[in-house]
Amino acid sequence: MYAQSDIRVAAADDLDKIMRIFQEATRAMLAAGIDQWDGSYPVRERVAADIELGDVFVMDLDGLPAATITLNARQDAQYREIGWNYRRDPVLVIHRLAVVPAAQGRGLGRQLCLFAEHYARQRGFKVIRLDAYSGNPVSNQLYKGLGYVRAHGFCWFHGNQLPFLCYEKPIG
Repeated sequence: MYAQSDIRVAAADDLDKIMRIFQEATRAMLAAGIDQWDGSYPVRERVAADIELGDVFVMDLDGLPAATITLNARQDAQYREIGWNYRRDPVLVIHRLAVVPAAQGRGLGRQLCLFAEHYARQRGFKVIRLDAYSGNPVSNQLYKGLGYVRAHGFCWFHGNQLPFLCYEKPIG
């Protein structure tokens, strides 16, 4: 298990390392037949802007960023069409959770989700929402195992062949 002290707000000089996490995770997913992300997503400029806003967090392992998560209140426009189970504001949204393949299977994704829940409670959020690619069984199992509940409906992103399932969890 990793302490929250291993998770920190990303700095501008982390951008290349975070993009490397995304690139390596994307390659591993594609090799496993999961077309969740491609070379066009995540978008470097969006990640840089989110770092500048203080919304991106990294988890260090052996002194290097090994996982990342973005947390903010920005809900995709498609979320308006979703039948959410919990209609309480404010809502925190998890974006772009990724773990470098060499560190997968060590619980880093779970720890980042638990960090997100702690972060949400500290800041008065009532619900956490996210979307997870339906073709990625590992991420879907992670969220279900942490008590996230499927909402009614789904989103389409990035020209994927399969939809993204929407999940939420009440926090406060």
